[in-house]
Amino acid sequence: MKKLFIIIIIFISFQSWTKADDIKDFQIEGMSIGDSLLDHANTIGISKDQIYDKKLFYYPKSKKYGGIAFSDRGFYNTYKRVQFTINPVTFIIEDIGGIIAITNKEDCEQKQKKIFKELSGLFKSAKIDQDPFIEHSFDKTGISEANGFFLDFKNGDEISVECYLWSKEIKDEKNWDDNLKVTIRTKKIRSFLQNEAYK
Repeated sequence: MKKLFIIIIIFISFQSWTKADDIKDFQIEGMSIGDSLLDHANTIGISKDQIYDKKLFYYPKSKKYGGIAFSDRGFYNTYKRVQFTINPVTFIIEDIGGIIAITNKEDCEQKQKKIFKELSGLFKSAKIDQDPFIEHSFDKTGISEANGFFLDFKNGDEISVECYLWSKEIKDEKNWDDNLKVTIRTKKIRSFLQNEAYK
């Protein structure tokens, strides 16, 4: 039975999962790595046909995996938006990220630290990595910035908790908001992003 993975904005309440090792045991809004996205149409609040019809985002150098995202239609408990990296043929989820709205940098850092403290306590065998805030490469002006706290598992899987703070120009052009993103990612997708997606 899969354990429910819920990040609460104000606090996080993990049950007694002191020896968790497999990211596939956890869920974001009831969805897990390895599930078919098509099986979660009701979770998202749309039909399977709407999932089929939604245009996928592909990486610059490969169409091996596609990206897709759905904003809350009144069915999510925690997140305002959930993003997926999926196999474009089978719709199997390889990467899932929940986005939480934030008000400013301090707000994001506080929530990020609280979430990561709980996660690192839960996954005691995972290696902890932290990246400071740096300029985000997407924004050529150098104003936008992001940071990340990471749990690296021995099998190559990863959980990340990242703050994204966009410039006013990016917000206006892309309709993006500052956000905190919690992502569960397989070794397969990590390798793809590092070695195929942009090269």
